[in-house]
Amino acid sequence: MTPVASAADHRYRWGVAGVVLGAFAASTAGIILRHIETDDGWQVLLFRSLAFAVTIFLLVVARHRGGTAAAFRAIGLKGLAVAAGLGGAFIAFIFALLWTTVAETVFILSASPMFVAAIAWLVLRERISWTMCLSMAAVIVGIGIMVADGLVGGALRGALAALGACLGYAVAVVALRAGRDVDMMPATCLSGVFAFLVCVLLVDDIAIGARDLALSLLLGTGQIGLQYIMITLSTRVVPAAEITLIMMLEVVLAPIWVWVGVGETPSATILLGGAIVVAAVFGQAIHNLRQARLS
Repeated sequence: MTPVASAADHRYRWGVAGVVLGAFAASTAGIILRHIETDDGWQVLLFRSLAFAVTIFLLVVARHRGGTAAAFRAIGLKGLAVAAGLGGAFIAFIFALLWTTVAETVFILSASPMFVAAIAWLVLRERISWTMCLSMAAVIVGIGIMVADGLVGGALRGALAALGACLGYAVAVVALRAGRDVDMMPATCLSGVFAFLVCVLLVDDIAIGARDLALSLLLGTGQIGLQYIMITLSTRVVPAAEITLIMMLEVVLAPIWVWVGVGETPSATILLGGAIVVAAVFGQAIHNLRQARLS
């Protein structure tokens, strides 16, 4: 019995390490984008989305091999909802980073679990606990403070884009829950294709400098691609509640990278609103983890 337990512990530790690596990768989006010279978000998104789609496609092929086509067909309408939600979120996320501070963007995005709970209640009729209601109320207050700061500071569209990304992620997660009996990694791949096609329609000029091209491709592979691969592999051995907690590292690290790297400092109001949101989400995640261990 002991060797089996030790092997499980070993896999768990590697799973946690994978989530930490995924959170680290996720946190680098802002600092990478700040070193891109072009201010055309559609150019960046075009190549980021292409790189992401190719990266995840290779993962799908590695998992399904000869059954790759069948895996894509199996996702159904729920998978298309995942693709549309994630694809829209990818687009909104980049423009949020371009239009406001990294700190405000990740603070608002950290509220995604609350959006998930609200949509799951509406669509799947999942019960919302009283602790979740309190957390959602706190998140609304925190986001309200940050949006109010945008009204004063001229970064309102950035806050709204971040909210759009948050909503897109939430829609995708709820669709993933609804289709949990099917491997939805092909749908994740299609989200990159979705975002790419939108960019093809809206980009004015695909000509981009070699340095910007390299960084845009890095955003699609080393940043978001690595994040999704690590999280996907880790979910097999690490409970969802723990993954949510560990991924909060992104919220802590992302503003630090741009503060150290390019001197980007959020306003005191953004920090206040963000602190309220992060505290609410973190507190709810701790509560969920305790409940999961008791059950």
